[in-house]
Amino acid sequence: MLIPNKLNVTYSATLPNGKKVSENAESNTVTTEILTYSVTKTINTDKTTLKVGETSHSTVTVTNNCSAKMLGSFFIIPQPQGASYVKGSVKINGVAYPSYNPVKGFALPDLDPSQTIVIEYDLRADEPTPAPITHFATLKYAVKDPVRGSVNYSENTDSLALKVVSDEISVVKTVDKLYAVKGERLHYTVTITNTGNITKTDLIFRDPIPDGVTFVANSIKIDGINYAIYNPETGFVLRDLSPDEKLTVEFDVTVN
Repeated sequence: MLIPNKLNVTYSATLPNGKKVSENAESNTVTTEILTYSVTKTINTDKTTLKVGETSHSTVTVTNNCSAKMLGSFFIIPQPQGASYVKGSVKINGVAYPSYNPVKGFALPDLDPSQTIVIEYDLRADEPTPAPITHFATLKYAVKDPVRGSVNYSENTDSLALKVVSDEISVVKTVDKLYAVKGERLHYTVTITNTGNITKTDLIFRDPIPDGVTFVANSIKIDGINYAIYNPETGFVLRDLSPDEKLTVEFDVTVN
């Protein structure tokens, strides 16, 4: 992007014959190129939501649309909280550079005017995050200014939001007796906890009754409320669970 600038000077003059005239004079045009707009930097990713252990593929495209050659370019990304760089995944213009690490940063080839370079790398989700990760890349480079000489610049790409989610759930079952005889009742308690950071839906509870015991009808309780028609062998629907929320299912069997 060029910012042109020139000025106008208007003036009056009296000729020798006494006639007064008005004139207008223009200066030459000076221009300044705004590199923020001339050097385009776009970042894209194939996923914006990741489960723990999944990877996303990021692509940064840099195009030199300015009139100067870009020298000493350096590429770096901040260490994202909740994710890490996948070792050996860097590619530059399709060529693999397994020793390069974008978190530590690496040098790029000089870019002539109208030349483009594409940087690729992968990130792995390590842990759930309460808020999306702000992910961006920083490009450092220099151009030779005719007046100032070599001048250094540092600019960021736009930011991407990467959310790391966990779909884990905890199911813990206890029984009130470790030893029993024929005819006794056993009371089972099942605690289901949403240990992830996204709401769990469509929960179905099923508990096949083992040989040697018989389910006691009308004994199902969910969070202390009796559900007379429910049977653990045929299964039943449970309510949705928000992150960190839990529910309790209880029922009895009789020892045969």
